[in-house]
Amino acid sequence: MEKVKIIIDSSSDLTFDEIDKFDVEVVPLTINIDGVDYNYKTIANDEYIVKMRTAKDFSTSQPSIGKFLEVFEKWSAQGYKLIVLTISSALSGTYNTALSASSEFENIYVVDTRTTTRGMVYLLESCIKQLERGILVSDVAENLRKEADNILTYVTIDNLDNLVKGGRLSKSAALIGGLLNIKVLTQLKKTELVAIDKVRGKKKLVQTLIKRINEEKDARKIKRISLPNTLADEYVELVRVQLKDEFGYEVKDEDVFTTTPIISTHTGENAVGVIVELA
Repeated sequence: MEKVKIIIDSSSDLTFDEIDKFDVEVVPLTINIDGVDYNYKTIANDEYIVKMRTAKDFSTSQPSIGKFLEVFEKWSAQGYKLIVLTISSALSGTYNTALSASSEFENIYVVDTRTTTRGMVYLLESCIKQLERGILVSDVAENLRKEADNILTYVTIDNLDNLVKGGRLSKSAALIGGLLNIKVLTQLKKTELVAIDKVRGKKKLVQTLIKRINEEKDARKIKRISLPNTLADEYVELVRVQLKDEFGYEVKDEDVFTTTPIISTHTGENAVGVIVELA
C-alpha cells in the first residue's frame, strides 16, 4: 500500500480533535487584525469576530510558497506521496501557490476543492475512505476533482461593510444597500464568487436561497448540509426551518458552527455559509 499524507489548509474549519483523528497536516492561512498576525492556533473563531467589530484594519494572507515547500520536503523525505486539498482558487491564491511548490517534487497531487470550510472536509473524508480501499493516490486525486461538482457552496451576506473594506463593493453602494435593507446571496462558482441575487430582508434572502438549492440540485439527493456562520443565530434558525420544510432535511447541531476568520473577514458578521453535498 502506498504511503500517503494528506495536507489541507486551515480554511477547512477542522477542529483540533478532527486534525488528530484524520491525521492530516494543516497549512495555516494568516489573519491580520490591527497589525497583529493570527492563525487557527492562536485565535478562536468567535473571538476574532468580536475583535473585528472594533478593528480599524483586518485582512487575510495565503500561505507562502516557502511554507508549502517546508511541508512537502518533510513528508517527501519520509517516502510519502501527498494529496493537498486547498480552498477554492476562486477565493484565494493558496491553490496556485501549492501547485507551484509541488512542481519541485514527484508524487504530489494538489486538488482545488472549489469550496471551503466543511466542503473541504467532505472531500477529505472521501479521500480517506478511498485510500483505505487501496485506490491509487493519482486516481483518488482525480476522483476528488470530480466529486467537487457535487458540493454547492452559498453564502448569505447581511452586512455589506466588509465587502467595502475588502474592495469588493463601493461605499456608496453599501450605503444604499443599508438604507434599503438589501441582503446578498452569493454562490461559489468554479472561477469566482458570484452575487446571484440581491433582496430586501432576511426572510426573502432565505427563501431565495432555498429556491436556488432546489434549482441546482435538480434530481440529485441531499447527502448532508453544514451551516458555518459568523454569529448569525437568527439566520441559521431561519435556514434550518426552511431546509426541513422544503427538503425534509434536519441540519445536525454539530454541523452548525462559527467559521474560520479566513471567511468571516470577508463576509462580515451575521453571514451564513450553506454547504450542500449532493449524492
